Amino acid sequence: MSTPATDTITHDLGAPRARLTAGEFGSVDVEGLVAVIDSVAARASALDRNEADLRQDIAALADLGLFDVDRTPVSVAAAVIEAVATESLAVAFGAWAQRMTAAYLRHSADRSDAAARTYRAVADGDRPGVTGMAAAQRQVVGLGNVPISATKVDGGYRIDGPIAWASNVYPDSTIVLAANTEDGRSLVVAFDASAPGVEIRNAPDLLALNATASTMIGLDGVVVPDEQVLGEDLADFLSGVRPQFLVLQAAFCSGVAARSLTEAEGRLEGLGAFYSDEHADLAARHTHMHSELHRLGAAPHEASLKDLLLLRLDGAEIAPAATRLDAVLCGGMGYAQASPANRRMREAAFLPVQSPSQSQLRWELDRLGVAP
Repeated sequence: MSTPATDTITHDLGAPRARLTAGEFGSVDVEGLVAVIDSVAARASALDRNEADLRQDIAALADLGLFDVDRTPVSVAAAVIEAVATESLAVAFGAWAQRMTAAYLRHSADRSDAAARTYRAVADGDRPGVTGMAAAQRQVVGLGNVPISATKVDGGYRIDGPIAWASNVYPDSTIVLAANTEDGRSLVVAFDASAPGVEIRNAPDLLALNATASTMIGLDGVVVPDEQVLGEDLADFLSGVRPQFLVLQAAFCSGVAARSLTEAEGRLEGLGAFYSDEHADLAARHTHMHSELHRLGAAPHEASLKDLLLLRLDGAEIAPAATRLDAVLCGGMGYAQASPANRRMREAAFLPVQSPSQSQLRWELDRLGVAP
C-alpha cells in the first residue's frame, strides 16, 4: 500500500521555523501552539540552566491535545514536536517521552480499566510519563536482555532491577517498562514512581537537557497488580508502537537541525562563505529528512522498518552536524555556553547516543542488508 503524500504547512509559525514546510496540524489550535513556542523560546536559556520547570510546557502542550492519542494522530504530533524543538530540544524531548507513555497506555486501555485511567491522566498532562523502554527496544532486536525481572506474587508481579536511564522522572510520574519472567515471558507494566520499592537516584550533571528530569531508577520489590500489566508479549506490544516511537524521535531531531540551518544561513558571507557548500549539503539532507518525516508520519504503520530506521539515523547524523556548523559560524560566541547556538550543539550531542543509538540503528540496518 502506498504511503500518502506529504501535506504542506500553510500556517505561519515564524521565521525560525521557515524550513518546516511539510506536515499538518489537524485540530491543533495553531495560535495556541505559537504561544507555547514563544513561551518556550523566552525560557529556553533558563531551561538549559535547569532553572525553569519543563512541566509547565508539558501542561501547555497537553492543553493542545498533543498527548491525546485518539485526538492527535502521529502526523500532527510530529509536526508539533518538530516545531517545539526549534526553540528547545529539552521541551521537545520531554514531550516525546510524555506522548510515548500515553501511547503505551492507550495501546492497552481497551483491555484494562487501570490503563485507561492512567492513560487519561498522562494524556491530560496531570501526570508526567516515563518511558523506561530502551532496554526493551534492544531486547526485541537481539541486543541483550532487559535487566528487570518480574516474579509472580499473589495478585500481581514483583519487579526488581535497574532502569539505566529515563526522563520525566518525578515523584508523581507514571513509569512504563518491560520485565522478564522466570518462565520466559516479557511483560510490559505500568506503576507509580512513588510506589514502595522505587528509588529515584541522583542524576549526574549533563552536557545539556538537565531540565528533562533524566536519571537512573532502582526497583526493589515493586509490586505491580495484574491489572497494571499492559502486555505479556513484548515483541507484539512494541510492534504496535515502535513506528510512532521512531517518527517522533526523528521529529525533534529535524526541528533542532532546521533552526541551526536557518541561523547558519544568515552567516554565509565573508569568511562564512567557505562553509556555503557544507551548509548546502546539510540543507539538502535536511529537506529530504523533513519530507520523509511527514511522509512516514502520515501512515507510520504502513512504513517499512528500513525507512523508519533510516529516518531516525538521518536525525542522529544531521542534527549534530547542523548544530556544529551553526556554532562555528557564530565565531567566538559559539563557544559561549549561554549562546543559543552553543545550547543547540550541546543538546544535539545527545542524539547519536539516545536509544536506539546511532550504533544500534546501523546494526539493525546492516541486518536488513542496508548500507546507510
